[in-house]
Amino acid sequence: MLLPTFLAAAAETGLPLELIELGPSAGLNLLVDRYRYRYANGSYGPADALLELTTDEQSGGTVPASLLGRELVVHRRRGIDLAPVDATTPDGYLLLRSFVWPGLDERVARLDAAVETLRRMPERPELIQGDYTEVLTRLLAERPADALTLVFETFSTVYLPDAAARQLAEALETAGGDDRPLAWVSVRRWELGAGTDTAFELELRVWPGASRVVAHVDPHGNTLDWRL
Repeated sequence: MLLPTFLAAAAETGLPLELIELGPSAGLNLLVDRYRYRYANGSYGPADALLELTTDEQSGGTVPASLLGRELVVHRRRGIDLAPVDATTPDGYLLLRSFVWPGLDERVARLDAAVETLRRMPERPELIQGDYTEVLTRLLAERPADALTLVFETFSTVYLPDAAARQLAEALETAGGDDRPLAWVSVRRWELGAGTDTAFELELRVWPGASRVVAHVDPHGNTLDWRL
């Protein structure tokens, strides 16, 4: 669900991306351009990628081939987490592996491929320890004017207390008004129309534009109903 959304943001601005993930754990999603993807209308990513991802696209909601034909250039990868995990260490890998339910061999294989991709990165993502509702403001203040800073998360904001969620929204809104490129990708919180237990709304906002629902997704990314 992340790749086509990032491609859409990059296509809209024509700029390379500076990624900031909120709640990245080990930062494996920050390697979004290093994996291979298969969609109904085409594939994307390096042919020799260690990890290939697929999803069950819903009828009428497939990712368009024109979007998959676009280039994704990532200049910088950073994440903010209360307790970052170094998956390249034995203890860090064991921690991540412990969260995979027994019997889900395909998930273990995907995890192993993603971790090995991380190990082979010439420059690994920068993982910053801290509360992202506090740290993000500083990173946004320092962001460049010649790249699209794309702040994203998957499911962490769903669990934020209301006050923290408002603080995050205010930080993004303030930064979005300073004329430097900024985008936001997130699964919507419940009160914003996040959906049901089986379907969530994935939103994209590129300032100064409004937020748009780009897809309906399931909690684990196994299904994708593309709407953009």
